[in-house]
Amino acid sequence: MDEAVAVARASPWLSQHDRRTQDLICSRMRLVALAKNRTLFDIEDSASDLYCLVSGCAVITVAHPVEGVVNAHVMFPGRWFGEPAALGRRPRIMSVFARKPTELLAISQSSIAELLRAEPALNWTFFHLMAWNVEEYLLHTVDLLIVDPRLRFCSRLLTFAGRLLNYLPPPPVSIPLTQEELATASNMSRSTVYHLLGELVEQGICELGYREVKILDVQRLARIVEDAHAK
Repeated sequence: MDEAVAVARASPWLSQHDRRTQDLICSRMRLVALAKNRTLFDIEDSASDLYCLVSGCAVITVAHPVEGVVNAHVMFPGRWFGEPAALGRRPRIMSVFARKPTELLAISQSSIAELLRAEPALNWTFFHLMAWNVEEYLLHTVDLLIVDPRLRFCSRLLTFAGRLLNYLPPPPVSIPLTQEELATASNMSRSTVYHLLGELVEQGICELGYREVKILDVQRLARIVEDAHAK
């Protein structure tokens, strides 16, 4: 539990808040373990907990109007999620499952409500979390508006790897999605994704594994996107 709490404290969101705020939130959290492919919650489930992923890897899935349910994002340790439903007490609009054996810290709705009654200033703390994650969701939307296939795919890989506008994950980063899943999530054909991945492998930027793509050089991948936008 101590190691899990340490990951939560060091996460990009919670680390920006003072020690007392961290103590208040972490003191109410419990550890949850998910086996590989185990579902944490589904679309339309009633809101329950707010989560911090502390080990392993989880995948967000959403409803697509044509493709059905598709993998929309990959989450790595330090990522908080579930806040719109947990804090707003609304049904879930996405599903989450463990792509690998995964551990999470969870804080219940009732615990959040107790904290907010005792410490009203925490409203701004949780609002900050929602604002933090909105930036990430917007990146997914922007990715899919990119017309050039190579630029779109490189941008999608960066977003899946956990980048924010001013934050890149340290290399290497393994994205546990198949080529078919990446193609669907990028709104591209599988043959196009296969060709683009081949180019990135030849350039030493990516490496293919079993049901995953490893980004060996995040900075070079980011430069492809940045240089294309600069033109």
